[in-house]
Amino acid sequence: MLDGLIALGLWWAGAAWVRRFGWAWGVVGVWLNLLWFIYQNELGQGWLFYLRGVGLAFLLAVGYRQYGLAWALLPWPLLFAGRFELQMLWPYFPAWGEGLMLGAVVYLLVGLFRRP
Repeated sequence: MLDGLIALGLWWAGAAWVRRFGWAWGVVGVWLNLLWFIYQNELGQGWLFYLRGVGLAFLLAVGYRQYGLAWALLPWPLLFAGRFELQMLWPYFPAWGEGLMLGAVVYLLVGLFRRP
């Protein structure tokens, strides 16, 4: 529950930053991704929840045509933390797929209630 509130707070802070200073979502997304990674490593539940959250946000960014934000939300902090040793990181990538599927469900549900 706390992770969801933190994620909403980060989204709100990013939206305020975009509106206030006029920065692109891609630039703000790099910092939001890094803050989400730091939170999950220090206070949160770890890399699995980090990847689920990033997967959800990645798919929503692609769905709403924010391609710069989608590139910023790739799990690059995890690759840095793992020193680019993909053998060590392979067990964590199914969690990213779960986040992508959850993002697809959220995107489809929002699309069902939104009329053009």
